[in-house]
Amino acid sequence: KASALAPVLRGFCSSQTNMIGHFTDDDRVLEFINSNDLDRLAPLGTSCPDHFLRTKISPLVLNLNKDEDFSDSISIKLKIAPSIDAYRKMYSDYYNSCKNSESPAIRDPNPVVILYPGVGMFTFAKDKQTARVAAEFYINAINVMKGAEAISEYTSLPRQEAFNIEYWALEEAKLQRMPSPKALSGRIALITGSAGGIGKAIAKKFAEEGACVIINDINSDRLDAATKEFQQLFGKDTASSVLLDVTNDESVQKAFDASAIAFGGVDIIVNNAGISISKPITEHTISDWDKLYDILVKGTFLVSKTAVEIMRKQEIGGDIVNIVSKNSVVAGPNNTGYGSAKAAQAHLTRLLAAELGADKIRVNAVNPDAVISDSNIWAGGWAEGRAKAYGISVAELPEYYAKRTLMNDAILPDDIANACFAFAGGLLKKSTGNTLNVDGGVAAAFLR
Repeated sequence: KASALAPVLRGFCSSQTNMIGHFTDDDRVLEFINSNDLDRLAPLGTSCPDHFLRTKISPLVLNLNKDEDFSDSISIKLKIAPSIDAYRKMYSDYYNSCKNSESPAIRDPNPVVILYPGVGMFTFAKDKQTARVAAEFYINAINVMKGAEAISEYTSLPRQEAFNIEYWALEEAKLQRMPSPKALSGRIALITGSAGGIGKAIAKKFAEEGACVIINDINSDRLDAATKEFQQLFGKDTASSVLLDVTNDESVQKAFDASAIAFGGVDIIVNNAGISISKPITEHTISDWDKLYDILVKGTFLVSKTAVEIMRKQEIGGDIVNIVSKNSVVAGPNNTGYGSAKAAQAHLTRLLAAELGADKIRVNAVNPDAVISDSNIWAGGWAEGRAKAYGISVAELPEYYAKRTLMNDAILPDDIANACFAFAGGLLKKSTGNTLNVDGGVAAAFLR
């Protein structure tokens, strides 16, 4: 229930700026939200200045059944919308009734703390750390209420006194001195196959630019190593991880559920997970063919389909970037399965762009070529197959690929990461259905 509801709530709370979510079903939270005192105590708000500076004056309590059916997100939105509107009005009335001529402008009127009896507590803020800390502070507020009720009756601060602290000039000055948000602040990215190679480079780039990232891989050892690396570099509030098999619908759904619980939803998808097999047509097996199409085509379809369902719940747009290949447009020997699967991936990009534009979901592709560094593709028979096709040794492949480009440059994972950021970083907000070649210049791959 929490994973199904989180993107809906995130969409409402992101009406002014993208928010990151946090969810907890801590025993102290459940005891409070399932108690007979919830309806009396929750509207009173918190009593400690440190609490409501983080949580706003009071939480929103959802008027939903504990056994609510979340399969119809439109119906759920219609049920929640009046409560959200009422909260925004309450906060605006609170501001207008307490402000004076020197008060700072009203801040975002959306709730920070949302309580769902029987399920748990959602918090939303500009980043994961702030959302997590808001939850911790509200748990402290719950403890204060519980302690006060044990000996007498809980009383919150008068609204005017609370306002004077919340909109205190020094507090406003502190907020104004905060650094400007990074390009991907408030956005959540899931890059398939992000425990190594191109995928890891993309995830690092996005995290550096402020995104929360879901690290994933089908290999648990690679995933564990990458998760430790990311959490050392960026902290646990930036990176979460999940095992993912892009060919399995249940695995894909679990990955997106994990993203919703960890951060509230998803905004950016990079379909990067891949495999390559290079064989002459007479040696290419049905198993080879099925494996290529399962991972490259079916995987892109399943991940994109599930991502779109979440993005539509949020109603704040999104980006899908498909890592395709020069081989999607250039015909070469010993490449029927891989090349045709990549061509299908490329056209899927165009089809999705045509379908999702009205949702403000951009769909674009990056066409790399010969990214050898830290790539699983080159660890197996692919390198031998390509070397055989070109009549050279495996050791000669890097130099061969660099020399065949117009710029005589080797292509690195970071080059692909920069291309993905170009699409998702905010500069190309009106670009969809496009392909960016990152191959050092291969004339045969020029798009026509």
